[in-house]
Amino acid sequence: MTIAGSRLIRMTIALLTTAAALAVSLVAAPSSQAARGMELALQDENVFVEGNKRWQGDKPFDYAEAIGVTRIRVNLAWAYTMNPVQYSTRNRPKTIQYYFGNIDALVNRAAEHGMRVHLSLTGPAPRWANSRRKPPQTGAWYKPNATEFGKWASVVAEHFRGRVDRYSIWNEPNWKTWLGPLSSGPSLYRSLYSRGYNAIKQADRRAKVLIGETSPYARPGMSTAPLAFLRAVTCVNKKYKRARNCTKLKADGYAHHPYDFRHAPAFQFPGEDNVTIGTLSRLTKALDKLSRAGVLRKNGGGRMPLYLTEYGYFASGKRALSPKTTSRYLQQAYSLALGNGRVKSQLQYLLPTLRRGSDSAFNTGIVTQTGKRLPQYNALRRWYRANRSKVKRPGRALSLPAAPANPTD
Repeated sequence: MTIAGSRLIRMTIALLTTAAALAVSLVAAPSSQAARGMELALQDENVFVEGNKRWQGDKPFDYAEAIGVTRIRVNLAWAYTMNPVQYSTRNRPKTIQYYFGNIDALVNRAAEHGMRVHLSLTGPAPRWANSRRKPPQTGAWYKPNATEFGKWASVVAEHFRGRVDRYSIWNEPNWKTWLGPLSSGPSLYRSLYSRGYNAIKQADRRAKVLIGETSPYARPGMSTAPLAFLRAVTCVNKKYKRARNCTKLKADGYAHHPYDFRHAPAFQFPGEDNVTIGTLSRLTKALDKLSRAGVLRKNGGGRMPLYLTEYGYFASGKRALSPKTTSRYLQQAYSLALGNGRVKSQLQYLLPTLRRGSDSAFNTGIVTQTGKRLPQYNALRRWYRANRSKVKRPGRALSLPAAPANPTD
């Protein structure tokens, strides 16, 4: 069994926008404002975890190194870390056998290339750990059990202690098909985050834990605007004053997906609670207000850093822009991130484009299935070469502890 990245992609519903385009030229970020040491990251479970036959061995890492990648993000799906019999049963098994072998292999291979792995601990939940007792494929996003999630997070952090140094809690919790119902999303997420954060820190105090992983804007019936969601999670009103007593939260950073598929990156997306790549200041200002209110603070003090943990443009479909435009927009977006001192990581979502006939429309790859470099990939490679003195660069192989045996609970 593998961690089903393709299943997660199928759960992701492509976002829609409708406003007009605005172009800017920002190929190289101003050095006076550059966030020195910003990392470049990449996510693609299909090639890094699931073993795409065309992308074996060092191939995906060679492509990643050429665009400056030092971090691989993975959505670690709770249910799919156990076998189908155990995640499909209505009652929690007395003993659970977990399988982390494919993630261990990724951690080892990434370390050989001087890269680290970021695990986003997310759903779907096992059938026995969601309120509807539905199988993971059909309803495990609905009211997952936070106590059981915390137990699982503890198992994960114990297993990867010393090998994985960064985690985040749940993917796009403000999006209905990841965590629902929408009306309960903030309180559900607060419980999931608190349990997950405490479990990870108890197992590995040095590991960083990020909050958020939010999608960028509201869509009626499908998603809550990220800042409205964040205020509800932290129990403050629109003026960022405490509305009720809730658990005070801490984090090592805020993870966000600042997609805007239709516009140039500098476009000021409407809606004061929406946050795209061109409106990151809305998020940083909100985080500063929450810190002053004492409801969400950075570990060690100071301002909460941002980790942009998904980004990209469609390579096919009705939302795809021309390769030339997409290439220019990617360079501009990376420069905006680099020019923002709060941004510590910028991630390209997907490496190869999806196979023909794929049941997912979320196709943001930058090379073809056979490895042909698209203009988008070449644009990122040029951007990296122009800015390599300002970002972290792939280095020597990392020395990590050996992977332990797969755990039981």
